[in-house]
Amino acid sequence: MFKKIYIEIGNLCNLHCHFCSLDGRKKQIMSVEDFSKIVRQTKEFTDYIYLHVKGEPLIHPNFDEILAICTRENVKVNITTNATKLQEKFDCLTKSPCIRQVNISAHALSEISLDRRDEYLNGILEMIKYVSLNKTFYLSIRLWVKNESITKLILDYLNDNLKLEEKITIDSKKIVDNVYLSVDEEFEWPSLTNKFVSEKGRCYGSRDQIAILANGDVVPCCLDSSANIVLGNCLNDSLENILSGERFKKMQEGFKRGIVIEELCKHCSYRLRFK
Repeated sequence: MFKKIYIEIGNLCNLHCHFCSLDGRKKQIMSVEDFSKIVRQTKEFTDYIYLHVKGEPLIHPNFDEILAICTRENVKVNITTNATKLQEKFDCLTKSPCIRQVNISAHALSEISLDRRDEYLNGILEMIKYVSLNKTFYLSIRLWVKNESITKLILDYLNDNLKLEEKITIDSKKIVDNVYLSVDEEFEWPSLTNKFVSEKGRCYGSRDQIAILANGDVVPCCLDSSANIVLGNCLNDSLENILSGERFKKMQEGFKRGIVIEELCKHCSYRLRFK
């Protein structure tokens, strides 16, 4: 069993944030039929799916139906969004019993035009108020440490409008009930062109998680956005067969022994966070 499986329901996005890697893959939206087929397979291996790898999940034309499938299959869902469609999808999100957590990449505010920033921030504020009152799922507001001006703008806005007894700071963990602040260092997406890191180490990829891209390709972690380590395609083969394959087993066994097998992983600095 995995702690989570990422499913990329589309690798299209309505923003062009600097921190998202250019992966060179064909842009596409996963069909409802393909998603249904994939979810029926993943629920045998995890209780939680994350609608994320690349792209903005809330722009999927059949997003409501995607959540309905998850509800029907009794799968708990975590969503990562840039929050630009938060108000538009507010009813859908708040009325779907399958949702466990919504992660808001609030650093996306740097890509929002000045005349739309109040609208964007108000969407986040309304979701915070709903979650803290109803407590039906969790909300995480994510920010980058180095983006000080954006972080200050967001925290000032929340402090002015939530009117809390204790002000939210960059060191805060909890904002209100069921709503949390996550401030982290920006990471570098792994790439074969990155600086070589090492041939030794461990990672949660392939152990605690795998990811399924919009075309059905299975990769060992959510950071393989360029599909360098394609283990198989779960629309053409069963996920069970793919995870029984030699390449996946070698990767898993390598990490258990502290040995990095795949070339992409040797150029990934993110795994150093797991020392």
